[in-house]
This record gives sequence, C-alpha cells and structure tokens, in this order.
Amino acid sequence: MPLDLGAKGSCHIGGNVSTNAGGLRLLRYGSLHGSVLGLEAVLPDGTVLDLLRQLRKDNTGYDLKQLFIGSEGTLGVITAVAIQCAPKPASVQLAFLSCPSFAAAQQVLKHAKQSLGEILSAVEFLDQESMDMATQHLPGVSNPLTQAGPDAAQQQQQQQQQDGLESGGPFYMVVETQGSNA
Repeated sequence: MPLDLGAKGSCHIGGNVSTNAGGLRLLRYGSLHGSVLGLEAVLPDGTVLDLLRQLRKDNTGYDLKQLFIGSEGTLGVITAVAIQCAPKPASVQLAFLSCPSFAAAQQVLKHAKQSLGEILSAVEFLDQESMDMATQHLPGVSNPLTQAGPDAAQQQQQQQQQDGLESGGPFYMVVETQGSNA
C-alpha cells in the first residue's frame, strides 16, 4: 500500500482519498493523485458515479476521478477505490539523527534528497519539546541519543552550552530508506 498513515487504525481509504492524504512515505510513493486508478462516488443527489477503472493509463476522456481526490467530500462521498500498490520493499533502513539547529535539519533533508534519491522513503522531524513530551508521557520511550546515568542531564546541558545550542534544542530527524537487498 503506497499510503502509510499515522492514523491507520482509525481512518478509511475513502476519507484518505478525499483529503489527498500524503502519509509518512510521501517522498517515496508520491501523493494519492498518482496512485488512485479509479474510484466510485455517491453524488449529493444520490447518483452513484462509477469511475472504477484499473488501467494505469486511460486517455478515453476527462479524468473525473482527479476532481474527487482532495475535494474533501464537497463533490460526493467516495465509496470504493482502486489503488496501484507497490511491492513490499526487501530492505528498510532507519537513521535517527540529532541536529544542533533547524537550519542543520534542513541541510540534512537537502543532502538526503540529493544523496539517497529514489531509495529515500520518509523523513520526519521533531524538536526537543516533542521529544521531552514523548519520553515523559509514553511508558518505555526513551531518547536513544542521550546518555544514561545520574549525571546525564547535567552533562547534556553543559554540552549544549558548549555547542552554542539555543534553549529548546536540539532537533531530531528520522530518515528512512527502502529498496532491494543489493
């Protein structure tokens, strides 16, 4: 499935299509505009519009399904969808990085796009406040990049001061690649 959503336990595919949800792997698979092959929708007057095609290329007229993708339900309710699904990748790698500034995080994203190209599948960003909330309120969650031990917080604060980090820094990134085992 080319769409991987944080709300995958509570969302429905018709709603995802009507909001043009990008999901976590937008970098690898693109938006739903390119993945939806066909759809069925119920118009406000109750008419069922059958646009369920399974052809990748269909140049037989207007591509009405594209109007429904991202329409937020204003044109009709999407009741069925045909989606092109990519094969499951044979290999997945993750890197969890710490960045000293937002500008550095932007540079990591730029470099990842240039260096990793088509195998780059996802990039996520969070700041120190988000990390603190996760580690304080989610049982079993810890920051894998911090030191452990009684003096760790003090050592980390001293290191941040030496590195010239603003209060609230650093920033964190998850970079994911997917591809073959080659």
